[in-house]
Amino acid sequence: MQHYQPKPILTVELAGGRDRLREMILYVAERCAEAKYFGAVKLNKIIWKADFDSFAARRVPVTGREYRRRKLGPAPVEMLPVHRRMLHDGLIRVDRRDLGDGFIEHRTVALVKPNLALFDAVDLSYVDASIRHYWDMTGTESSDESHGVAWSTRHDDDPMPYDLAFLSDQPLSLEQQLRVEQLIYDKGWASG
Repeated sequence: MQHYQPKPILTVELAGGRDRLREMILYVAERCAEAKYFGAVKLNKIIWKADFDSFAARRVPVTGREYRRRKLGPAPVEMLPVHRRMLHDGLIRVDRRDLGDGFIEHRTVALVKPNLALFDAVDLSYVDASIRHYWDMTGTESSDESHGVAWSTRHDDDPMPYDLAFLSDQPLSLEQQLRVEQLIYDKGWASG
């Protein structure tokens, strides 16, 4: 008997497609202009958290773009090519800031306003919540924080399907632990 294996959700095709990532980069860069820390790592984490939190809550991400596991945490596959194109087209610039101790921040600065017509108010609420979540964090802190169970289940460059949004880093409650123990007992999964 074959068991049904659902296909992992790597991308979600939304109106605007790849343009959604470009406009979200502009939006996040504009909103984070006054943040004490805002480098490339933090930009990736803000968009990732917004996408995956949105998917977990409503099964629709904000950008819909594919993610991969990177050494410093999840990142959209298209981030570098889209970012380079935006630089080339004069939509953004990247300021290098010496933060001391060998840390150089590459801060994305929006030079044009984002086109928010591709997003609804709920999309933007997830992005704003993600910005608030990471606001006071350094790039290193935001990277470390993104290395939860979803990231840990992958190897570098592996896809990070949106389905991973349903995994939790929260410890099980006592009630949940007891349910798991009962299930193990009922199914005979305990090794003796």
